[in-house]
Amino acid sequence: MTRWIFIGSLLIAFGFAAVYTYLGGFRTADVTLETTTQPIFLAGRYFAGRVNSDGFGPLFRQAQQLQQTGQLRGDLANIYYNDPAGAEDSIRAFVGLVVADTTSQLLPTGYRYRTFSSGQRVAHARIQASYMVAPDKLYSGVKAFAEKQKLTLAHVYLERFGAADRAEVLAVVK
Repeated sequence: MTRWIFIGSLLIAFGFAAVYTYLGGFRTADVTLETTTQPIFLAGRYFAGRVNSDGFGPLFRQAQQLQQTGQLRGDLANIYYNDPAGAEDSIRAFVGLVVADTTSQLLPTGYRYRTFSSGQRVAHARIQASYMVAPDKLYSGVKAFAEKQKLTLAHVYLERFGAADRAEVLAVVK
């Protein structure tokens, strides 16, 4: 009986490892220091409050639904105005989609535009992984890069999830 429990445990562990690998969990983020060359436009909604509040999660689902139905064209994205990994109870974020410009699409009710300005020095982290594992990899990559390069982060982050599981974070550097 103990042997079957051990074999079952191994199979379950192997299954979790296979799924984690498939999602890109063993990949590392590629991080470079860059200056943004053009503004990045986002259409979305602003949120300030507790991370675990009832209002925060639905913003992501609404943006994804608008993307899937074709009401808005673009990549899912967020701008965080404080460190999302370090925010224990409150967050300030703009949640929505990166759009090509501010004139070619009609905004849904309650949506506004925000701009991630050009000319900013950023630590740019990229990874090809699912949105379920990418944020941890991206933020830890940015923080390790900043520490190694002796850079100070301004705690403004643009998080973007594109097609084919391409994810990136642009972290503003002081």
